[in-house]
Amino acid sequence: MSEPDRKHWKHLYEEIVATEICCGCSACIVACPHKVLELQDFDPVQIDAVSPFDNCIHGEEGCSLCAMACLRLGPALDLIENSVHGKRRDPEQPEGTYVSKTLARAADERILAKGQDGGAVTALLAWGLDTGELDGAVVAAPSETVPWLDEPKVVRSSEELLATAGSRYTYCSTPLGLKKAVAAKCKNVALVGVSCESTAVRQMAAEGIKRWTRPVKLVIGLMCCETFDYESFMVGKVQQERQIPLTDITKVNVKGKVIVSLKDGRDVDIPLKDARPYANEWCHHCPDFAAEHADISCGGLGMEGWTMILVRSETGRDYLERAVAAGVIQLRDAQEEPGALEVMDRLARKQRARIDPFDPHASAAWPTEQLLQAARAEAAAEGEAG
Repeated sequence: MSEPDRKHWKHLYEEIVATEICCGCSACIVACPHKVLELQDFDPVQIDAVSPFDNCIHGEEGCSLCAMACLRLGPALDLIENSVHGKRRDPEQPEGTYVSKTLARAADERILAKGQDGGAVTALLAWGLDTGELDGAVVAAPSETVPWLDEPKVVRSSEELLATAGSRYTYCSTPLGLKKAVAAKCKNVALVGVSCESTAVRQMAAEGIKRWTRPVKLVIGLMCCETFDYESFMVGKVQQERQIPLTDITKVNVKGKVIVSLKDGRDVDIPLKDARPYANEWCHHCPDFAAEHADISCGGLGMEGWTMILVRSETGRDYLERAVAAGVIQLRDAQEEPGALEVMDRLARKQRARIDPFDPHASAAWPTEQLLQAARAEAAAEGEAG
């Protein structure tokens, strides 16, 4: 990259953070070799005493790693998708490239009871940890001090993993856990994350930021429309408005509505239209519903007790086949749930349309230069006509 084209924290701040396109994935913080970025309320913040908040002395002197790690600042999608899939996404495949799809659930009754939507993700990870295939899994885990708030964690055993099972639907900057995995000297790690986090890991790898991505042998992506702000939704809406103590909640799920399950056996339903105002703003800039850059993508899609799995890479195919052969995962044909397939297609198409063709990550929605330039020309013409 030529010097005039080289971007660093100044550009990352101006183009991504200040415009609220930043998704809080933490890749820039993980990548920063000078330890001058930290996450504050899911925004990366410059904390170097000799740099202004919107610039960086290290960036001015030649460091670009934070900008290179950013999946919103001109992501390296050609490199990423050719690495994972062997090609760029077909424009008519809004859910992203995949080699097969199936329905799955855990065979272990403990995982079925504890996991989300059949516990397939937990079962896959537990098998890897129990067999030594994995020596760690980077996951979102419940905070030990704040109820229903997630924190990045490295789990080293299936017992630890089971304690983290389930979804909380608030955001967790899971890639921060990669630093913990490296500190623990893990060599074979799985990372579980929503769409942006799956891409964040691939973006760092594509840009040669190997220290933190070298241990990652498997990426499991979680299909995701949006996550909810913890303070406004869980504390404000659920605890204060609905008078539900967070310590009384056993499970949260989204099936056309938000379902809050309580210790006394009751379910409290919150209509999605009442929950959506509490979604994190950055989710509205995400074009990827189905975690297209994972090895295996997973989502409930309105089903009860089963997970839809899209196998996207040879790594994912091999891992899933061996887990099935070991008897830890049960499968069904994905065509048995046409409603779930329709939901996936509809949400994936809707999410591709979220972003503007002039956004710095617009190539995620328009996968060829011809399509992107056509979209920009159309948007410019509409602007002139308006």
